[in-house]
Amino acid sequence: MINILIPLAGKNTFKTNQANSFPKILNDVGGKLLVERAAESFVKLGFSKKLVVALPKEESEKYRLNKVLSLLSPDLELCNINGNTQGAVCSALLAIENLILDKPLIISSFDQVLDFDLNPYVQRFLDDGVDAGVLTFDAIHPKWSYVNFDENFNVFQAAEKTPISRHAVAGFYFFKSASSFIEAAKEMIRKDEKTNDLFFIAPVLNEIILKEGVVKAIPIDKNRYYHINDEHALENFEEAIVSEHRTSLQKVKTLTESYVAAFNSKDLDKLATFFAEDFVLTDPSVKVNGKNDVLEYIQGIFNSADSLTFKAENIIVSNECKSVIEFSLGINGSNLVGTDVIHWDNSGLMKVMDAYLYEKND
Repeated sequence: MINILIPLAGKNTFKTNQANSFPKILNDVGGKLLVERAAESFVKLGFSKKLVVALPKEESEKYRLNKVLSLLSPDLELCNINGNTQGAVCSALLAIENLILDKPLIISSFDQVLDFDLNPYVQRFLDDGVDAGVLTFDAIHPKWSYVNFDENFNVFQAAEKTPISRHAVAGFYFFKSASSFIEAAKEMIRKDEKTNDLFFIAPVLNEIILKEGVVKAIPIDKNRYYHINDEHALENFEEAIVSEHRTSLQKVKTLTESYVAAFNSKDLDKLATFFAEDFVLTDPSVKVNGKNDVLEYIQGIFNSADSLTFKAENIIVSNECKSVIEFSLGINGSNLVGTDVIHWDNSGLMKVMDAYLYEKND
């Protein structure tokens, strides 16, 4: 079991303007709310988890966030906060009763999007048995939190809003247990370690380091990290999503065109590169399961055809994982027309193909 805590109590989180009467986390970005995209990497974590969002009761009710957030994941629960706090650490501590204290804790944010698979990073922190861990990216702007680490990625210093290195924290903190975070956070508060009159998460790492705890850093690709702190950052993120969507659509179309060319040339070896191992083919006469059986079935079609031409009259890409081929098929003097509906996986392999065809009457 892993605790995931999202302190969602910063004033900037709920800022609105004349153009938008809702906070930015409720902005629609490419068909999904920003908060959906922010939560996605945590919802997809392949660990037993408890996802806790701490947020102000007033904003929760005003913007119906209690309803919105509850739809993100069955693992999610809300911790309402009354009034303002003195920073993310204080907001996190108010959620103590929602945490399993002897289990690992991740603290992150919904003001950002970690657009990559978090599973290997969390697994690495668990396997290494670290007391704490952070994900970092290259930056020098003083708006970020920072850590300094040695050649083995052991962190020996952390700072808030002060570039002590080029290793900015990507808004992701791992702690060996919720109780160890609480102990270190309380010690930091006792020392009154504030930045801009607020208590932040990064300086908590220093308390762990002072007690000879092991804190590790793992660098990430900064191009997959989006911190949505203002309208400009939101616009840049929207542009990135639109651009990536277009690229994904073009990739699927290119794969589909290559499949058509391989089938038309009866290149079985090339066709094999398009199919996932559990590929399923369904056409009007048969349903074939598994890559090898599908290849054997297609080989039988090729062997029985003295002449074969497969031409795509039109290719439609409906989303990032689905394409439709409207085709004409000439085989042994018969002319057929039909449609192939293809479902692709994220690695660019066919998972399912449903084929529909009938003989063309001139």
